[in-house]
Amino acid sequence: MNLTPVKQQADVVNGVLQIQLPEGFNAKRVELTIVPIEDDVSLHTSFQQFLLDSPEMSDDEFNAIEEKRRHFQQWK
Repeated sequence: MNLTPVKQQADVVNGVLQIQLPEGFNAKRVELTIVPIEDDVSLHTSFQQFLLDSPEMSDDEFNAIEEKRRHFQQWK
């Protein structure tokens, strides 16, 4: 018997939950643990703001890094 767990997210529609089992899954009985998921839009927004506030690399900095990479490649 294969005891590999299957983890997936599903939408509840009118109190009904549909789960698509992977091909080859042939167990006759399963144990379910259902945990609600909160769609926290503010978390996504704060992460996006974090990325926007992160420092950017200038072209000069990028070119300096590329030059150092080329020098290191010559050592190999």
